[in-house]
Amino acid sequence: MKYVVTSVWNNPAALDWEKMRQNMAQFKDNPHIAEAHWYEIDETTHGSVVTYHSKEAYETNLATQKEYRAQSVKERSVQMLHEAHGECHSELSSL
Repeated sequence: MKYVVTSVWNNPAALDWEKMRQNMAQFKDNPHIAEAHWYEIDETTHGSVVTYHSKEAYETNLATQKEYRAQSVKERSVQMLHEAHGECHSELSSL
């Protein structure tokens, strides 16, 4: 069963989406992540939705995720405002 993590982040300055895309690219080869979406809420706030292949994949990836988040907080002074996660019990796709 897939596992979904959503979070909301505050950034100290306006978002640079090109830089954000470059940051996300480092996760391209992560075998635990099925999908990741970062979206703009307002000029300095972004949200993310990350889908893992399973809860076990999420738990295996947790140390890497914590390391990346700590680096982001330190280097970019971002602040997490909200996080929620859980197993996906229903899914809709237009594909």
